Amino acid sequence: MKSNTLLATLFAASASAAVMKPRQANSFSVSNFTASCIPHSLFCTYEFAVITDPTSASPSGNSSPAKCSLMLQGPDYLPPVNLTGCDGGAYSWAVTLPQAGGLELSITTAKDSHTNYTGIYDIPADQLVAEQHGAVIDQRYTGPPEFAVPIALANS
Repeated sequence: MKSNTLLATLFAASASAAVMKPRQANSFSVSNFTASCIPHSLFCTYEFAVITDPTSASPSGNSSPAKCSLMLQGPDYLPPVNLTGCDGGAYSWAVTLPQAGGLELSITTAKDSHTNYTGIYDIPADQLVAEQHGAVIDQRYTGPPEFAVPIALANS
């Protein structure tokens, strides 16, 4: 009888430990993504919210998405963005302009002191529209506002 109780206790302890382990993030969940140049202005904006998926792998331990936004000088076409932080400091992001056109959004966050979660999302050129407004052209993103950015691990 004692051995059955002992086995049941050990099984319950190992099962509960397995449930409590945090899962590794497999993607960044991006929501409310917008990118546009402001008509008749010299500025362009990028804005979105981001969190790891699953949220249990969030580096800040916060289950709410971090807000990422930046206004920078354009004009006309969406410019590249050097690595910059989101609110709260847990996430960083950048935008590059591939030679083939479109945009490349990269998002990164620390997994631990030696490893980062990093993901890259390609925005095709057909999701960017350039509109003529008198003497100026203004580019804006027309793709989906929500998307997943697959994660790869990178040593820091």
